[in-house]
Amino acid sequence: MKCLFVYNPVSGKGKAAKKKKFIVKKLRERFGEVDVYATRRAGELVEKAAESCGNYDVLVFAGGDGSFNEVVMGLGERENRPVLGYIPTGTVNDIARSTGIPRDVRGAVKNIVKGGAYPLDVMKVNDSYVMYVACSGGLTGCSYKAKQSAKKVFGKIAYVFEVLKNDLVFDEYPVTFSGAEGEEKTSAVMIMIMNGRSVASLPVNGGAFMDDGEAEVIIVSEKPRGNETKVHRHFRYFFSAIKVFTRGFKRLLKNKKMYTYKIKDFSVGVAENVVWNFDGERGTTGNIAVKVLNKHVSLIIPRPKKGKRSCLKDGFKSEETKI
Repeated sequence: MKCLFVYNPVSGKGKAAKKKKFIVKKLRERFGEVDVYATRRAGELVEKAAESCGNYDVLVFAGGDGSFNEVVMGLGERENRPVLGYIPTGTVNDIARSTGIPRDVRGAVKNIVKGGAYPLDVMKVNDSYVMYVACSGGLTGCSYKAKQSAKKVFGKIAYVFEVLKNDLVFDEYPVTFSGAEGEEKTSAVMIMIMNGRSVASLPVNGGAFMDDGEAEVIIVSEKPRGNETKVHRHFRYFFSAIKVFTRGFKRLLKNKKMYTYKIKDFSVGVAENVVWNFDGERGTTGNIAVKVLNKHVSLIIPRPKKGKRSCLKDGFKSEETKI
C-alpha cells in the first residue's frame, strides 16, 4: 500500500514540520510505504493531489480548510482518487470540527492510523470543487482577506479585526434561486451553502450529514425601508446576517426573512461583482450552478464521542471504504 504525505512547512506555525518524524513513523505503521513532500508555493497541493490519483492509495495532508479545498480541487472528478487522511493545522479547521477529527497533530495522526475511511459529499460549484461551504455577501470575506501574518499572531481574532475593518458595512443584492421546486427571486445580504456542519468554528449546520447527497442553503433576505438612514440599514443587515451564526440552519427554517433549502442541484443568479467564498478562500464571482457529488471522496474519520452525532447519515453502519 502506498501513502503520500504532503505538508506545508510553515503552515500552522510549522506544526506538521516539527512533528514530521513522528507523523511519518506512525503512517508507516499502517500503510507501509510512505513518500513525503513539503510544498514550496501556493497551489502546489492542488498539483500533488491530482498526481496522487492512481499513484497512491492514501493521501495524507496537513493544513487548514483552504488546504482541504486545494486537495478536492486537485482530485476533482479524476478516476482512482486516493483515500484522504487529514491533519488540521489551520486557524479555524471547520472541516475537522464537522467530521470530529481531532484538531491536534497527535490526535489527528492517531485517527489516521486507527480510524475508518468513509465516503463524503463534495459540492461542484461551476468548475470548482468545494468541501464544506460556499458563501457570499456580508461577513463572508474576512477569511480570505485576513493576512496570513495576522492569523499567525492573533489566530481567529484576525478574522474579527477584518470584519470590523471591512465587513460591517454591506448592501443587499438581487438573487435568483432556481431548483427542482421552481424559482425564487429576492434580494439578499448573505447566502450560505453548506455541506459541512461548522462555519467560522460555529455549529451553523450542526445536525447535517455529510454523505446524504444534499446541501443546506440559507438566503438572508433583506431590502431597504422607506425612511431609514443608511447607518440604520447597515446595522439591520448586519444583525440579520449574524442570525445565521447564532441560530443556525434548523432554527431559521421558519424565519420569514430567510429562504432555506435542502437540495442537491440548483443555481444561484447574482450580479457579476458578487464574490463567492469557497472553503474560506476567494472563489469565483457572479452566477453559480451547484451540484452535490454524493459520496465523492473518502476521508478517514473517528467514531464520534459519547453523546455526539456522527456526520454520516447511517452512522458507522455506513459502508466503509477499504484501504
